[in-house]
Amino acid sequence: MIYIREVTKQRIKFWTIVFAVAVAIAFAGFTVLKYQVEGEKKVPFQIGKIIVISSATTTEKDANSTVNEEAQAAEGVETQGENAQSAEATQPAEPEENYVWNEKVVQTNDVYIYLDKNNDYKGEQAIKKVRIENIKILENVKVGKIQVYMPNSLEDGLYKYVNDYLVSTTLTYTGSNADNKKALQINNQGGCVCISFANMGLDNYRSNDEQELPQGGTILEKLNLANEDLKFKVSFDLVIEVQDKTYKTTITLDMPIDGVVNQKETYTTIENFDNTVYKRI
Repeated sequence: MIYIREVTKQRIKFWTIVFAVAVAIAFAGFTVLKYQVEGEKKVPFQIGKIIVISSATTTEKDANSTVNEEAQAAEGVETQGENAQSAEATQPAEPEENYVWNEKVVQTNDVYIYLDKNNDYKGEQAIKKVRIENIKILENVKVGKIQVYMPNSLEDGLYKYVNDYLVSTTLTYTGSNADNKKALQINNQGGCVCISFANMGLDNYRSNDEQELPQGGTILEKLNLANEDLKFKVSFDLVIEVQDKTYKTTITLDMPIDGVVNQKETYTTIENFDNTVYKRI
């Protein structure tokens, strides 16, 4: 009888330990799953709004501003889907003629991401760096080729659509005492970073009739383009590095903003980020 009681005690002890370990594993699994879904509850800086402005511009027709698939592949921009190859890339070159207007058309989508200080975060923090990386074209355009550009460091305009300003694998802004987009600097207490997604594979606008060059997106209509021809979806990671921590979230955008083909520009402001998840890396 004593032996049986000892065996029974050992069995109870064993199964108690097994149950405790199982509960601990289940709790740890639940915690990990919850973190994957909800992320960090309080981050020092968070996205306040995103503004996307869609329009079109023209550039000089030269070798430096043409579609360069090898350059894009080297820059690490991943393209997915059936339309990964440019719809225009295989078209034969047209013979050169003299026109009053013979301008390369670029459909532009400028993205401005505003980071705000989180008033609910306890403690002082400052932005060291903000990175835009892991850029993916999830759904490609029907006409053209999407390339990604950083602000240029020259005085004429915010963007210059030439290979010198193609985004590399990562676009990095450095924390400073004020925003300076051309210098790739963001206010370390909250500010704005920007990037441009440009359709570089469109035809040239050629005309001998127009006295003035059509402005903004209205020139797209002159190329017999429709809004559906230009639509694409992009995603990228936004990484916020502060003094002793680094946080990451993923942003997905549909561009261009509707109606760009027959308007000078279209834009949207995104301010609802209730479902945005930040994870520490």
